[in-house]
Amino acid sequence: MPLPLLLGPRLKLQPASASDLDFFADLNSDPDVMEHISGQPASRSETEAECALRLGPRSATERGLGYWVGYVNAQPIGWWGLGFTASQPRTGELGFRVQREHWRRGFGKEGTRTLFDHAFFNLDVTRIWAGTVTANTASRMTLAAAGMEQADEPFPGVLTYKITRLQWLGRSD
Repeated sequence: MPLPLLLGPRLKLQPASASDLDFFADLNSDPDVMEHISGQPASRSETEAECALRLGPRSATERGLGYWVGYVNAQPIGWWGLGFTASQPRTGELGFRVQREHWRRGFGKEGTRTLFDHAFFNLDVTRIWAGTVTANTASRMTLAAAGMEQADEPFPGVLTYKITRLQWLGRSD
C-alpha cells in the first residue's frame, strides 16, 4: 500500500521516493541544517545511504509509516517522517528537516502535527517519539509546540520526546 498524500493548512506532504534524492542531497548539504545532526554537511553518497535506509527498512508503507516531502506552493521545503522499528511496531519515530529559509515559520510544527493526525487517527500507532540534542533549542521548541513532552535523557546531551495517542486525542487546542 503506498503512503497517502497528507494535507496541512499550508503544507502538502507527498510520499518521498528515490526521485527526491536531489532535493535530499541539497537539504543535507546545508551546514546549518546538519549542525545538530552530524555536525557537518552530508555528501551525496552519505545522503544516498541515508535515503536507502529511510525509504527501505525504516519505512513500513503497508502500515502507513514512512517519509514525506513537504511542499509549499509546489516547492519542496523539507521532509517529515514516521520511522518504523520492528521491535516496536505500534510506535513511530518522528523526524524532520526543513530548509533554512523556511525556519521559524511554523512549518516544522505543522508537518509534525499533520503526521500525528495521520498516525493517531488512521493507523495502529499508539506512541510517537523523537530524539534531539540538548543544544538544538529550535528542534526542542518545535517538538514541544507540536504537543510532545520531554521523556528522558538516555545519554548526556541527548533528549527524547514523546506523545501518545491518548494525549493527542485529549488535547484542547
